[in-house]
Amino acid sequence: MNTIVKIGLICIVVAFSNTAKAIKYMVKSDVEYRDAYKKAQSLDTICWVMGTYTDISLEIKKDNLVILAEQDGQVTFAGNSYAKIFASGCEFRGFQFIGGKTDGDVVRVDGSHNKISQLNISAFQSKYYLDITPTSQYTVVSHCNFERKPEKPESSVVEVQVAENQPGYHVIRYCSFKNHTAPAGSGSDYGIEALRIGYSFQSKFISRTIVEYCYFTKCNGDGEIISSKARENIFRYNTFLNNGDSHFTIRHGKDNVVSGNFFLGGAGLRIKEGQNQMVYNNYFETGKRFSIQLVNYNVDPLQNIVIDHNTFVASGAIFLGGKGDFPPAGVVFANNLIVDPTGNPLTDPSGTEKFVHNAIDATGTYILSGEFVRLKANLQKNEHGFLQPGKKSKALHSTVNIQQQILDIPDLDDDPEIRLDIMQQIRPTNLTKQSIGCAEYSGKIKVKPYVTAENTGPDYLH
Repeated sequence: MNTIVKIGLICIVVAFSNTAKAIKYMVKSDVEYRDAYKKAQSLDTICWVMGTYTDISLEIKKDNLVILAEQDGQVTFAGNSYAKIFASGCEFRGFQFIGGKTDGDVVRVDGSHNKISQLNISAFQSKYYLDITPTSQYTVVSHCNFERKPEKPESSVVEVQVAENQPGYHVIRYCSFKNHTAPAGSGSDYGIEALRIGYSFQSKFISRTIVEYCYFTKCNGDGEIISSKARENIFRYNTFLNNGDSHFTIRHGKDNVVSGNFFLGGAGLRIKEGQNQMVYNNYFETGKRFSIQLVNYNVDPLQNIVIDHNTFVASGAIFLGGKGDFPPAGVVFANNLIVDPTGNPLTDPSGTEKFVHNAIDATGTYILSGEFVRLKANLQKNEHGFLQPGKKSKALHSTVNIQQQILDIPDLDDDPEIRLDIMQQIRPTNLTKQSIGCAEYSGKIKVKPYVTAENTGPDYLH
């Protein structure tokens, strides 16, 4: 037998031996869990038997454990229950935390390379539903539902903190955030943001968190649905539906990308502070509420804001933040399409914006700044109720290359050349053949949100 074959067989035997050693412990009480946890070693599984359990504290300090429900959604923790994951390489899956009360967080993650999935946290009195701390890296949170955060204590629903000396590289995907409401008369700064990334003192720290394919609806617990206060995050392919006056806010922290999102039936995107904020390939249908708002603010004033290849349908104003002593600088508004705005589409320009090859399709008389082509675009409404270029649509081609101004975040695929449209179709490399707005023509692919209430959150809730 040759040496290569021998080595291959040895590797197979070792791999099989390691797999064979993994043990699965079934538990149905706090005592049984603690006993299993003492015995458990790397790659072992602790599985909770289906049922409802009260006052369960899970503190995981051993690496590479799997802690899960016997069947996703069939294990509920109530009362003073919580989980703290100090270890790395663990999987935590399938639990519901409903109607309980704990002084700290429901789930806290301090370790790295952990996977959190298929959780449902609802009506639970706590600080945060999920807190990812600065010591953590590469946490993946998927298919979780965060719902009905109680009005007190006032804190965000999900928090991602940021370390000074290392990016987090976290991913939050296919999660749903629902029904977080502040009490009547509390004002817009009540404090129940659906998602917070960073604090003001962490605004210069690099996060590199990706929030993608998530669904936000009726998140009115604060004026800010998402509050981004750190650097180099990507927010893409999310749906914001019926959130009223609450909006997605880029706060402190520069170098962020907002692309491929749908803002529907509520306010859109506010950019308050920072530099190099990129907004492209988004679909806005905000009614009378604003679609984009750039803020004139003396703390870390806005600079180099690129708003490119977006479609605005029946939406409110785009506020450009011109009034005041600190107007945004280096604003580029290019290749955007506005259709039937609910009011004057551009408000409060500073006069220094660069408008490049934008178009408006509307019957009213509007005051517009810079280069806007007035035309009848003949976009087609598809069976999902969204407008997109059709066979008879007027050619709406890009003519100017501004790609050199688009941010490219290291280590993340942020599409700095805008080579894809909102539905991830490849745009023509020839700029004169690209459509303006968020979508290219397609006879097969329909413009519609990637995520809804039906395909986000835990599978067992559908």
